Amino acid sequence: MLIKMKESKGFTLVELMIVVAIIGILAAVAVPFYQRYVKKARLTSLVIPGVHAIETSISTYYSVQQKFPTDSDLEDMQMDADTTCFTVVPAGSDLNNLAIGIVNDATAGTCAPLKGLSPKTFNIVAQEEGGKLRWKFEGGLAKELGLAE
Repeated sequence: MLIKMKESKGFTLVELMIVVAIIGILAAVAVPFYQRYVKKARLTSLVIPGVHAIETSISTYYSVQQKFPTDSDLEDMQMDADTTCFTVVPAGSDLNNLAIGIVNDATAGTCAPLKGLSPKTFNIVAQEEGGKLRWKFEGGLAKELGLAE
């Protein structure tokens, strides 16, 4: 008499452990990319619009005057920018290189999402190409978030 074996209808422990290991590896790779993405999104929403307003003011001045404004003109260039969450410091005598610093008191109010970026800085640098200005990001924070070329 032949004894009929039961059909297996589940996963073995080894198969389940392999799946868990694969999910763990994928999570270990994905989490740093996700954290970088979140930081970049926060910076992009709270800081970059103000930086672009300053870039626009400087570019407009440059297109009319054919020279960069001086550091004494910085206050005028920031009039349309919301600089609540960052500071702007000229990196030279002209406003073609600006150091942008995330405010140190980024723990309350609208700047609270930038708490992890608060002591860091990046630069925006204007390069003249065919009578037009092209702005690029430089510095540690820009490289960390993938904004620098």
